[in-house]
Amino acid sequence: MKTIEVDDELYRYIASHTQHIGESASDILRRMLKFTAGQTPATPASTGQTAATAAPAPEAKPVNKARDRVRAVRELLLSDEYAEQKKAVNRFMMVLSTLYTLDAHAFGEATESLHGRTRVYFAGNEQTLLQNGNQTKPKHVPGTPYWVITNTNTGRKCSMIEHIMQSMQFPAELIEKVCGTI
Repeated sequence: MKTIEVDDELYRYIASHTQHIGESASDILRRMLKFTAGQTPATPASTGQTAATAAPAPEAKPVNKARDRVRAVRELLLSDEYAEQKKAVNRFMMVLSTLYTLDAHAFGEATESLHGRTRVYFAGNEQTLLQNGNQTKPKHVPGTPYWVITNTNTGRKCSMIEHIMQSMQFPAELIEKVCGTI
């Protein structure tokens, strides 16, 4: 991978086009430029076409979604935003939001079976969580329709993340790494 320097204004412009937490600058630029992996850039002179008549870029080929999901989680862990979080609950919420973004259906299935002896951990609204436990401190998971209890200890938060990631079939070493950062 090569490194390029861009001025602050251009960097902010690229970053403003982020669609999900942990999306890399390369991914953003590829999307904006409609440039797919392995594609060689063609100049209008080399193709015999002018810029106005150039053929549209081919649709991206299906890629290995499992690898992309792993990459997205790793990028989250390496992101400045994640590193700046001082509280475990904030890192917990960022991981949950990212997992939902990667596969909302699998996330929903994983959270359905996730509960304690007397508590419900995830729900579609705050009231359900308040009814199923005292002092649950429910918070809305950003970018999702879910609410989660947040007054559990860090170990319980890690157990919840571990359960969801296992259900979503992430590799064990990545699950361990994520839980180690919460």
